[in-house]
Amino acid sequence: MANGAQSQSGYVKTVKTLLSKIHDLTPINDSVYEVATDYFRHAKQQDDKHQQLVQQIRQLEQKLEQGDKSDALQKQLAEATSAYKLYLRMLDDSRVERFRALKAICLTVLDLSEGDSFEETNQLSSKLLGTIQLLSPSSGKYMASVNQRHKHLYKGILSLRLLDRLLLDNELQNDYVLAKVRAEKEKLDLPDMGYNGQYSPFRHDVQVPLLMAAMLQDIGTFHPDALHILRGPEGDLNEFRVLDDADRVELLKINYQETLNYVVKGLSCDRYVGNSKEERELFNKNEQDKLNFVFTLLKNAIKPEGGVGNLLKIPQIYTSVVLSTKANHSYESLPKAALVLQSGVERGYYHKAAVEALLQITGMFPQGFGITYIPKDSDKRDLDRYEYAVVVSLYPAAADMPICRVATRNLTFSQTASNVVISVENNLYFPQARKKLEVMSKERLLEILSKLVSNFEERKNMDLLPKCWFPDEYFSYGKHQNLWNKTSTVSN
Repeated sequence: MANGAQSQSGYVKTVKTLLSKIHDLTPINDSVYEVATDYFRHAKQQDDKHQQLVQQIRQLEQKLEQGDKSDALQKQLAEATSAYKLYLRMLDDSRVERFRALKAICLTVLDLSEGDSFEETNQLSSKLLGTIQLLSPSSGKYMASVNQRHKHLYKGILSLRLLDRLLLDNELQNDYVLAKVRAEKEKLDLPDMGYNGQYSPFRHDVQVPLLMAAMLQDIGTFHPDALHILRGPEGDLNEFRVLDDADRVELLKINYQETLNYVVKGLSCDRYVGNSKEERELFNKNEQDKLNFVFTLLKNAIKPEGGVGNLLKIPQIYTSVVLSTKANHSYESLPKAALVLQSGVERGYYHKAAVEALLQITGMFPQGFGITYIPKDSDKRDLDRYEYAVVVSLYPAAADMPICRVATRNLTFSQTASNVVISVENNLYFPQARKKLEVMSKERLLEILSKLVSNFEERKNMDLLPKCWFPDEYFSYGKHQNLWNKTSTVSN
């Protein structure tokens, strides 16, 4: 690796900020998951306070009904009623604040991942997915906790792209979604509903709720009852350990129930701002429809079969492998996400059309994955070395032939390089490619390795024909972070 000060591009800073707004561990305690954790922690106390205020009003009203018409009682009742209304308003203000913070995050995600064309949208989504992957550690003690915080956004982006694909393939038969798609196409007399002329039925009523559902799918695991299972009564257990069957089933049940509870009570709907009664009624109905859609997505994701829940379920399975929190996780197992899904289809666990759609989008190799490959010369003959590349594009022509950005040329890290479509025969992830280099001497393989790694002395005893490489250190340099700019593409 070339020497130089590590830095971050503006785009990488934006993505890191976005990730931290969704799930972080800081003294500020203001990310979506931290705010929800705080909500769960105080929910019973708030319910008790609510009941206490209601009971106080009832007792005063009973005295009034029994004939006590004193000014003192009337004053007490007025003060109790005022305190109750003030408390309800405070709770509702907090709820709206949580909702709007999440909505703002979803709109930022759409700004980063949606373009003016199908191709541009996929390029932007590839960049966002790849950046998340490259910001996630490939090993080490923090891998599980960082992957846990990063997977919400990753899954959400995959859900958006799967939605696109299933709609294009006519494989999504959900009345609510299809009605919004029609409304988007027709754009006839759409009510503004407080969007200042920017209202989009598909963006605001389908994509935003879908992102919300995807990012909130695990939020119930931060309820105190779930944390008791994960971290133990003393809070000293490894929350990423393998749970026994009883604890695992109980955790799934708590997550499901408390996630739905948070969506309905902790977030619910946005609040109308304006003076039009007609517009308010339309707004409130639309908000309720969106809430129902989020609720349907989360409920249907448990057993989606051919339903809309596949928009969450299939990306969830894929992301659980790519950003794994398991102790035995290894970086080179990332491409097995495709195999996990395909195996699930064969066993009848997952919906075939949804899995095929997602794998058409992602291919076998996740965005940002480090590929080692044998390059060819100008006459298309294999050279006597391997080089590094990074997967940078969705929709490969063949699932096992990733579209990559060349990271090294002539065993030297490069800032300006072309894209390359890497064949199975020359991709060292596959045994037939590694077999080509097995005839090389150990000395030559050590020479190649010495030029490609910065810690050669530590790594010279490792596999000399690596199935993949770890590009996170490479990506930590600002000059290597523009992997998605337009360039020529060649076949290898």
